[in-house]
Amino acid sequence: MRPRLLQAATVLPFALLLVPLVLGQDAPNVAKPVQLPLTRVVLFNAGVGYFQRDGIVDGNAQVEMRFPEPDINDLLKSMILEDRDGGKVKAITYDGQHPVEVTLKSFSIDVTENPSIGDLLSQVRGENVEITDKTGTTTSGLIFGIERPMPTLTTTTNQEGETRTTAAPNTGVESLNLLTADGLQSVPLASAKKIKLLKPELEAEFRKALEILAAARGAAKKTVAVSFQGNGRRRVRVGYVVEAPMWKANYRLTLGDKQAALQGWAAIENTTEEDWTNVKVGLVAGRPMAFQMDLYQPLFVPRPIVEPELYASLRPPIYQGNIPLLGIAGGGIVGGGGFGGGHLGGGAANNLGAGGGLAGFGGQLGFQGQLGFQGQFGMQGGQYGRPSTRDLLGPRLTYNDLNERLAGNQKAPEKGNGETKTGSGSSSTILSAAAAVSLGDSFEYKIEDPITLPRLKSALLPIVNDPVNTQRVSIYNASVLAKHPLLGLRLENKTKLNLAQGPITVYDGENFAGDARMPDLAPGESRLISYAIDLHTEIVPTTEEAKRSVEMVAFTGGRMIAKEILKQTTQFKIHNRGTKARTVIVELPIRLGWKLTVGATPKETTRSLYRFETDVEPGKTALLAVPMESSTDVEQPIAKVSDETLRSYAATSVATPAVKEVVTKLLAMRAGLEVTKKSMADQQVALKAISEDQTRIRANLERVPKESEAYKRYLKKFDEQETEIESHQSKLKELKIKLDEDQKAYEDYTQKIKTK
Repeated sequence: MRPRLLQAATVLPFALLLVPLVLGQDAPNVAKPVQLPLTRVVLFNAGVGYFQRDGIVDGNAQVEMRFPEPDINDLLKSMILEDRDGGKVKAITYDGQHPVEVTLKSFSIDVTENPSIGDLLSQVRGENVEITDKTGTTTSGLIFGIERPMPTLTTTTNQEGETRTTAAPNTGVESLNLLTADGLQSVPLASAKKIKLLKPELEAEFRKALEILAAARGAAKKTVAVSFQGNGRRRVRVGYVVEAPMWKANYRLTLGDKQAALQGWAAIENTTEEDWTNVKVGLVAGRPMAFQMDLYQPLFVPRPIVEPELYASLRPPIYQGNIPLLGIAGGGIVGGGGFGGGHLGGGAANNLGAGGGLAGFGGQLGFQGQLGFQGQFGMQGGQYGRPSTRDLLGPRLTYNDLNERLAGNQKAPEKGNGETKTGSGSSSTILSAAAAVSLGDSFEYKIEDPITLPRLKSALLPIVNDPVNTQRVSIYNASVLAKHPLLGLRLENKTKLNLAQGPITVYDGENFAGDARMPDLAPGESRLISYAIDLHTEIVPTTEEAKRSVEMVAFTGGRMIAKEILKQTTQFKIHNRGTKARTVIVELPIRLGWKLTVGATPKETTRSLYRFETDVEPGKTALLAVPMESSTDVEQPIAKVSDETLRSYAATSVATPAVKEVVTKLLAMRAGLEVTKKSMADQQVALKAISEDQTRIRANLERVPKESEAYKRYLKKFDEQETEIESHQSKLKELKIKLDEDQKAYEDYTQKIKTK
């Protein structure tokens, strides 16, 4: 016995030690919740931003993040995840796009309408509950009903004898009817101190419904959970691209005697729902294409119902109607169906649906609307009625608004008192916080030191503090200002940075000189900017009338070919009334079909302008002439060219002897044809006159006696006219033959002509 006892005593501690190990193996490895801080933000001037979160996890971990619902689509198409030390990403889960009423109604216990205890218990009839009253007595049993007192009916009769019955409100106490082990019992709910659902699954579902109801207070926020799986401590990263305001560059340019100092700043805004604490910030200058796609809304594809062939029969078709374009982007074609309708479908096109725009559950005035139960200021509004950041920021800039701003069509806001800078070395006290990084077609300013920026705050970050090369110029464009040029600079970017477009405040020494606009400027590139009106310089442009000349004329294949040149000169009379010499740049539009003549060489040529440069001494007047020409190729059949045009081309200095000979012969042949045509016309006129006279003679012959002298005279003349008619007809026939022969000879000649 002792050995057995000893053996048992030896095994027992070992078994006790083994229990935790076995339990540890069987217990599920639950993912621990982890918060990843925001570590990096990269803002683009395309309306989006890249946000990066980094942290350390130990074992299995789950990172939960909350985002405004409009950001979910961007999040789903852009999120990148890294488990950098041997782990892996297990799953990404996120809240579906369903109104909270739909989710709550899917539970066994519906808490949507704020039910009373009696209403709540009536939903779980047949379930086992335990009730403890105020005296401590406990009763358990199956619910089979709620007993409510009948309302008190009151009957009244008015003066007209009409009878009306009204029901007074219930003032009695509801009772819970239970089937217990001792039989049926009725327990007044007013005396109940505690009610417990004895079915664990039902109680868990009840708790889950309440948790969802509580979470709906932030209905505009959706939870995205990322699960990381692995062993030990590991570095993890979550990155994503969502909508963000574009960062804006602005500059200060201080002009010195020999060199200018450029100081650049970037304006950024933290419009997120959290503070940025020690965050690395990058600013990208470029034009990446960014768009939105609806990946968040559930999409269901309709499927046909296929019947067995035995039962299938032909049905009359129903032809579809016209579909307006505005009804296609939602959860359906027009209206999108009930719940969760889209922006243009189930939202705007189905205002009465559960996802409608005005009266639906997800609409502006519905349960999740702006004024509804879960709206912005509703009973269960976001964080007890506190508006979200998006609502506080007001309406966002639309794509059309952005294009208008880029085109310069929007009136700039009125400026208040701007900051003042004194001295040419004012920029030396500010260090650039940005390091330049090339991204191929884009360029990033990496802010070297982390920044801290609370939510709904903005900041100016220094990105440039370098000298640049400048040349003072006066820039004239008649379409901008007809009388005076603009004071400006030829600015050369000698820094190693890509300078993003933005406003420039120009200081001339210690004085404010004006505001300018700078486009995107690559390293080594130069560009003109203007900042004030040059009142000391006046320009008078004049354009002379275009002069026409012929450069070439020839005949070939029955056609005349010519090349005409129009020449026109625009002169600019430039007068400098100032005390300093001016370098004047004159901009002239590039005209379609026109080119500069030899000797007219512009300093620069842009997509739509020529730029000519000239120096004007103080008190002097300079004349700038810009000759241009336009060539036109003329080609038309010789038969359609007038005699006057032929003579004018033959009279030009470029007409060769062969061309002149051809023109002479053509004119002669045409003249011969005209003579023949005129002769034929004369014969036809004579025939017409004789025919008209014969008509008169016939009338006279019918009236006068045949024995009279007049009759004999008329008859003789009539006979003589017949002879004349025959003669004219014979001549007309001869002329017609001659005209055909001459016309054929003319046409044959024109087809055989070939001159150089």
